[in-house]
Amino acid sequence: MALAPHRPAETLDTRKGADQRAQAARLLDNRSRVAMWLGLTLGLGVYGMFGLVPAAANVAVSATNYSGLAGSSISFTGLHNYVALFTTERPGFVASLLATVIFVISVSLAQNAFALVLAHRLQGTGRVAAALRVLVFLPIVLGVTIVGLIWILIFDPSQGPAEAIANAFGLHSAFLGSYAGAMPIVILVQIWQNVGFSTLVFVGGLRAINPDIYEAASIDGAGSWRRFASITFPLLAPSMTVNLLLAFVGSLTTYNLIYVLTSGLYRTDTLGMLAFNSAFGTSADLGYGAAVSVVLFLVALGTALPLMAALRHRERRLLPA
Repeated sequence: MALAPHRPAETLDTRKGADQRAQAARLLDNRSRVAMWLGLTLGLGVYGMFGLVPAAANVAVSATNYSGLAGSSISFTGLHNYVALFTTERPGFVASLLATVIFVISVSLAQNAFALVLAHRLQGTGRVAAALRVLVFLPIVLGVTIVGLIWILIFDPSQGPAEAIANAFGLHSAFLGSYAGAMPIVILVQIWQNVGFSTLVFVGGLRAINPDIYEAASIDGAGSWRRFASITFPLLAPSMTVNLLLAFVGSLTTYNLIYVLTSGLYRTDTLGMLAFNSAFGTSADLGYGAAVSVVLFLVALGTALPLMAALRHRERRLLPA
């Protein structure tokens, strides 16, 4: 009579433990799904309340003559505000669009170029490099009003440090109060405030590059410029994508810093500034300001998406899988 093989107790215990772990994993998965859908629902609800609803209200207001003043009447005007943007009825849109193009391109290119240089110098792990990275990042922490007031004091045409330096060379300028100086200074301040973030992104990208690649290139006789052009710059493509998109969209929608520095005067009236001044300035035309903001959104969407597609294509070309 053949006896059934004896199954060790540890095997039974192992199978029992595996079944318990599988059951716990299924239970955990169910709980995770509930938490995921609950968080997603709450997030979409908050976004809808504070994002989609105001956006829809803004589009609705842009089709009216609402001034935003208490007791003012509201009537539907259709596309009148949008037509006024491109006609002589409300001049200034074309000039604001040109100012926006100059501001966005200058900030996006100069900020990333400067940040790349800083990142190359500050990528070390020592205390000095870390302290310098903190100093470069510090302007981002400061509020826009504080940043604006600091630079207003610097470029004060009567007793500011910039005026003292200019006088030493026999020069004089109204700086923020002049057509020649206002836009370059606004661009400078925008870069100064945000270059720290771009620098940190580039520092992370530089640290992710394998040092052995540089060592092999040096052995092959590649100089510093050759290593940068053939190794560093191509491998920084993901960091460049992030920084260019953030700088582009951020400068395109900036108005608060310009408001503090110049209030949109002296050819610094970008589309964001035009929307703010039209809605809340002396004209008090909330409907027209809402129309400008809708156009600004369409411009941002119509330019940021192709830019992102081009940068992603560049990544795939430089960093093949």
